[in-house]
Amino acid sequence: MTKLFADLSGKVALVTGAASGLGKEIALAMARSGATVGVADLNLEGANSATQQIREHGGRALGVLMDVTSEGAVNAGVDDVVKEFGSLDILVSNAGIQIVSSIVDFAYADWRKMQAIHVDGAFLTTKAALRHMYKENRGEWSFIWAPCIRTLHRR
Repeated sequence: MTKLFADLSGKVALVTGAASGLGKEIALAMARSGATVGVADLNLEGANSATQQIREHGGRALGVLMDVTSEGAVNAGVDDVVKEFGSLDILVSNAGIQIVSSIVDFAYADWRKMQAIHVDGAFLTTKAALRHMYKENRGEWSFIWAPCIRTLHRR
């Protein structure tokens, strides 16, 4: 199987929105490249399923319940990963939703929900991760915004 990442042995990664889709594939690919992975999602059952897949292939992983719009939940989830694995090196802020609608029919409440997940979630996860990364002089981070690509479209 092809590795998408360089050797990540000894690195601890946290991937949000990792119970399914792109986030799950990123988590699995990072594990194949040697990273220990925190698999974070609102869907804990799905996160635990992805975690089990990683473990079945000899990797280390932890399923983490995380609502990226809640500062308390984000801080707790990041802290759980660091407590379990001792550090945090990589953050992939991938959590997102897709609401497909023409802009004239797009409900403002849906716009705010999407912003809270994509923008606020990226801010909160980065803030929580950097707290540990700076303290330990570690870390790399990355933003993945793919879930919002087709949110607004023409009719």
